[in-house]
Amino acid sequence: MPSTSPSRPSRRQKLAAVLIGIAAALGAGEILLRIVGAPEVAPVRRGRFQLSSDPRLVFEPVPNLHVAGPPDGFFEYSGNSNSLGYRDREHSVAKPPGTYRIAILGDSIAAGYRIERTEDVFPARLEADLRRAGLPVEVLNFAVTGYNTGQEVETLRTRALRFAPDLVLVAYCHNDRRPPDPRIVDLLRQAQGNRHVPPLVPLDRALTRSALYRFVRYSVLQAGERRREAAAEAQGGNTVAQSLHELAGLSRAHGFEVLLAVFPYLPKPYEREHAEQHALLADIARREGFHHLDLRPAFRDCGPPLNDLGFDRYHPTAAGQACAATALSAAVRQIQTVATRSHM
Repeated sequence: MPSTSPSRPSRRQKLAAVLIGIAAALGAGEILLRIVGAPEVAPVRRGRFQLSSDPRLVFEPVPNLHVAGPPDGFFEYSGNSNSLGYRDREHSVAKPPGTYRIAILGDSIAAGYRIERTEDVFPARLEADLRRAGLPVEVLNFAVTGYNTGQEVETLRTRALRFAPDLVLVAYCHNDRRPPDPRIVDLLRQAQGNRHVPPLVPLDRALTRSALYRFVRYSVLQAGERRREAAAEAQGGNTVAQSLHELAGLSRAHGFEVLLAVFPYLPKPYEREHAEQHALLADIARREGFHHLDLRPAFRDCGPPLNDLGFDRYHPTAAGQACAATALSAAVRQIQTVATRSHM
């Protein structure tokens, strides 16, 4: 009788064997790490701030947080944050037809430090001014106290781009050259202890139940993130030009315009150091193709004395916020006029 050779396994059988092997290896790894231990994960919050799983953000605002009574150093303002954590109302991701969307990037100036009413902060005032002028505008505020320019651009990339802005308005403050606010970072990291920050993406929240995932995410991958953080700290945190160049790339890729609005140093907006910074930022704006607004003349000519327009050297009062909104409204109308003519 002729001999019969065993049939070769099919591709499907080979694939099944490989998948079974991978599943067995993953299962063994999960069991081992549950025995020997893997990094623990827990939320770390203080006031309106929480540590972020995004190493470029470092910290981020707490969503859906209501604060009653007067604000303090870590609650910043009374009232509600929206579902993304910002001092703003809810906005649909889908842009209403015919609407011109403006995304605000900034720090405590745009977040309204020490301003009691949200409607008195310049993003809300800007929207109201433009709507009174008959423009179908929607202003979305993504500002976070303590952010620098790099964190603001990362906020745009990870949070604001999904809302398809037509214009990104960067509210630049002269302390945006510094690293992320160490006061906030230090206290959050003290509270962190040996815990790690849970990712905010729902899928990642589910995955953190796995010891194997936590080991890879927070022991293996985080080593590279720590190296990137150290490199940023070695630069002194001043990544303004680099971050604005990244913003220019996002502008070209996603088809929005950029307005770089530089707030004055109060009460001496024309002193030498800050005049040099204004000139540097104007040069960057020209190089990157941004619209640019130096707000020093607006504050100088607004009406009230400069001492009445700021709580301190950086933060405008409600009157200062109104001055900024008026100047920004005029700049946005000019940008829209030029854009309309170019499409005719």
